Amino acid sequence: MMVQHDIAALLEVSRRYGTDARYVLLGGGNTSYKIDDTMYVKASGHALGTISEDGFVAMSMPRLMAIWDKTYPADTEKREEEVLADLMGARSDGQTGRPSVEALLHGIIPFTYVVHLHPAMVNGLTCGQSGKEWARKLFPDAIWIPLVNPGYILAKTVRDAQREYVKSHAKQATTMFLQNHGVFVAADTIGEIDALYTAIMETLNHAIVRKPVFNEVKVDAQRVAMVQQAMQQHYGSRTTYPVIANREVANRLTDPEAFSSISSAYTPDHIVYSGFKPLWIGEAVFGQESPVQAMVSAMQEFEHTYGVPAKIIAVQRTAAFAVSEAALVLFLDTVKVSAFTESFGGPRFMDDDQIEFIRTWEVEKYRSNLNA
Repeated sequence: MMVQHDIAALLEVSRRYGTDARYVLLGGGNTSYKIDDTMYVKASGHALGTISEDGFVAMSMPRLMAIWDKTYPADTEKREEEVLADLMGARSDGQTGRPSVEALLHGIIPFTYVVHLHPAMVNGLTCGQSGKEWARKLFPDAIWIPLVNPGYILAKTVRDAQREYVKSHAKQATTMFLQNHGVFVAADTIGEIDALYTAIMETLNHAIVRKPVFNEVKVDAQRVAMVQQAMQQHYGSRTTYPVIANREVANRLTDPEAFSSISSAYTPDHIVYSGFKPLWIGEAVFGQESPVQAMVSAMQEFEHTYGVPAKIIAVQRTAAFAVSEAALVLFLDTVKVSAFTESFGGPRFMDDDQIEFIRTWEVEKYRSNLNA
């Protein structure tokens, strides 16, 4: 019979970072705590900011580590199915929750606490063209993990990197930056976790040359009304959809070239909440005989082409529009990350094959359905 351990400290650190928008947005991030042969890890679909005890899954460390003794199929879909089944089988007796997809990664980090977050400033680094070089300069004791498929492949990549790190440093790494995926911080006390995150954020704050400017700007009310009408026709009869009109966004809606820095996905969370890419509509649409119908047609074409509706509509020299508050929040994060990448060599989106993996991955479909 499993012994229930006190996870009060894990709950406190999870909620504290989970309610701080500098570190976590919506359901992003995950945390864990190891004691004896048990690891408590955040369950998929739970938000850190409001998490309770039932938001964590108790995992048997021996069962979890036994996954490394297996050989999985080369076929991506079959491999992910088998790994998920083994993750579920590694739960402690009586557990019914679904562990975070990063549970295997948490398990191989040899510290009591692990806190994985996605601060926009951190992702300015991890999504920058020169992010790896800057990380080496600013955080010489950290590990840099290249962009790979999340889940099993990411855990395996980290495991290999850990071994090389120990060989060269004669100690375990407490900080790992993941390209296009935030940072993992690990320690044996919450105080050490806090100190590491404080140092990371202060270092980045000094290194970043320009911060985003979100001052409001005036919008063309007539154009906005037409876009709203088109969205109501395509998405449903909601009274209004969130409008995103600030100086940072306006500067990127002048032409397709300026828009390019926010035209795709920087991280998996952006794909889940605000879509893998926005729909761009040129301002020439307003010169057509029926602008509203032309915009509806563009929305329909996007959905027909990609199999999903656009979550963000970006209209040239007008404003950006979101289909939901969640899409709004993550799109604004995209804009922030874009601005921060300017200090680290410019923007670098996720690769197309990585984006496609996330879009079709059962794990993220499960998370998207829970959020919906």
